[in-house]
Amino acid sequence: MDEKEVLTRFKNGHLDRAQVAALLTGAAGVAGSAGTATGTGPVVLTLPDLRPEPSPTTGPVTPVRDAQPVAVVGMAGRYPGAPDLAAFWRRARDGYDSASTPPPGRPGNELGHYLERVQDFDPEFFGIDAHEAALMDPQERLFLETAWEALEDAGCTGTRLDALTAADGTPRSVGVFTGSGSGDYALLAARTWRREGSRPMPRGGQWSLPNRLSALLGLTGPSQSVDTAESSVLVALHLAVAALRRGECAAALVGGVRLLLHPSSRHPGAGEGVGALLLKPLARALADGDGVHCLVRGSAVGHTAPDHAASGPGRRSRAAGARTETAGARTAAAGAPAGRVLREALRVAGVDGAAVGVREDAGAVRALVGDAGAATGVAVLTRAVLQLGHRVLAPGPGRVEARTWEGEGHGPRRICVGVRGAGGADAEVVLEEYLPAAAEPHVAPDRAPDRALDRAPVGPELFLLSAPTPSHLAATARRFAEMLGGTGPVPPLRGLARALRTGRAAMDCRFAAVVGDTGELLRALERFVRDGAPCADLRDGGADPLGLGAVPETDGYLAALWRAGHLHQLRGLWLSGLDVDWAVLEPARGSAAGAAPLPASAFLRVPLWLGGEEGPA
Repeated sequence: MDEKEVLTRFKNGHLDRAQVAALLTGAAGVAGSAGTATGTGPVVLTLPDLRPEPSPTTGPVTPVRDAQPVAVVGMAGRYPGAPDLAAFWRRARDGYDSASTPPPGRPGNELGHYLERVQDFDPEFFGIDAHEAALMDPQERLFLETAWEALEDAGCTGTRLDALTAADGTPRSVGVFTGSGSGDYALLAARTWRREGSRPMPRGGQWSLPNRLSALLGLTGPSQSVDTAESSVLVALHLAVAALRRGECAAALVGGVRLLLHPSSRHPGAGEGVGALLLKPLARALADGDGVHCLVRGSAVGHTAPDHAASGPGRRSRAAGARTETAGARTAAAGAPAGRVLREALRVAGVDGAAVGVREDAGAVRALVGDAGAATGVAVLTRAVLQLGHRVLAPGPGRVEARTWEGEGHGPRRICVGVRGAGGADAEVVLEEYLPAAAEPHVAPDRAPDRALDRAPVGPELFLLSAPTPSHLAATARRFAEMLGGTGPVPPLRGLARALRTGRAAMDCRFAAVVGDTGELLRALERFVRDGAPCADLRDGGADPLGLGAVPETDGYLAALWRAGHLHQLRGLWLSGLDVDWAVLEPARGSAAGAAPLPASAFLRVPLWLGGEEGPA
């Protein structure tokens, strides 16, 4: 078997990584149990059937004790033809098929589902040297940007990120749980540079995906990568929920990415994508005033031995009792291991199957992202969360077009998401619509808002934007001007201004305006973008020239200014570089569910490829 055939069989799921490594290095004895290396048929693993006979579940569902709901408070993603989640939802709702030939700059003509400009990245935004960024796996770069957008969607950068503390008081207690595709970039580097002698090589380990994000943002919770193929992100979510319930972190970022950079990764129908979701315990999310996209009520994982005789995408498994997959729908035979995993997820959620209105699997996103490997799970999750949020069922089995989701009786809408990896790792997650009236608990006394800091309910507002450079600031200001002047939903000025003050990081280049309505804000932003007015630029030092940040009485001074409505004075202090903890000045008042999403900070991407040279992706 030559190298090409080995890679082809790996791509089609007939060989696992260990077998490929053994065959390529000549360790035939290791691979021998996988079948003959010289035959023409698929390699079939013969495994003993160690599965116990299932026993039927009887009686009412008993929820797991202390399995408190977990809230999805932020999310972001990029998928083929959809640079953001608004575009992804439109495509899901309209039943769009994203299949195309590779975009310009990529060799080959395989029909698949591709992202645009995967060689582009904004190293300056994250303070990364351009040469180092060129050696980073593009999957890692893409996930870094998407994770930041998910944190911004949750209003969880800056001081609100610092406030997520562990039990011992350690700040930024956020876990990172990820799944990613194979190390194609390192393979490309080896092929490109093999004739040039020794040169720095990109990292090939999947551990770098979560670890780099944790290191760059100073996150102190668990940081780990999961590789169970298509089910990686659902398994990662299962681990993240468990970590939250054990108190190992105050929040958890879950996501996945897959890019088809090396020819061996491509086959007709293969796909790409990246997505991230931020999770918090519901009680903490409500106390922090977070917007809630939906709830994670339960999850479970298990394994079903794959049937390699019929292991292609979307094919039926012929193993006894295995679940059947079709384009977008999934059923589980009563005694199958997959059915056991589903029952366990429902038990943890405290609901029975009749209470789950919709079930979705990898087939539900095949037209949107294709066979997207580790990005499959996050795409299915994102589509499910968006359906719950919009109360609309996207096209699927038995539905040729989107329709309003009427719900089940008076209870919340629910979706069960299930994905099986190529190696048989099954994961099931039960998602539930967030209904504030039923879910919001009383605010604990130690987190009750300080009414003394209240301002008048109407009046001018202090609008703040910041970015790492003046160019980034102008690009972000343009995004907000386009939102305010467009035809889409615009949040009330007070909610918009508060979300930016409390939920965004204060960076070195700053713009601030005191305005009375959204029309005045739009005019101020347009002037700033059009005229190139100078911004406060603290990159060369000089922040907080009076040293007020080191004086303990400053907190009381800021609170007095806030109570009195002296917004112009607060504006001047913030522009001078004084750190202001706005979340302390204006505490949360319950969930911000239903708020219109705000534009993310702008990235100014440039092409970065192997060794710093721009090249074909």
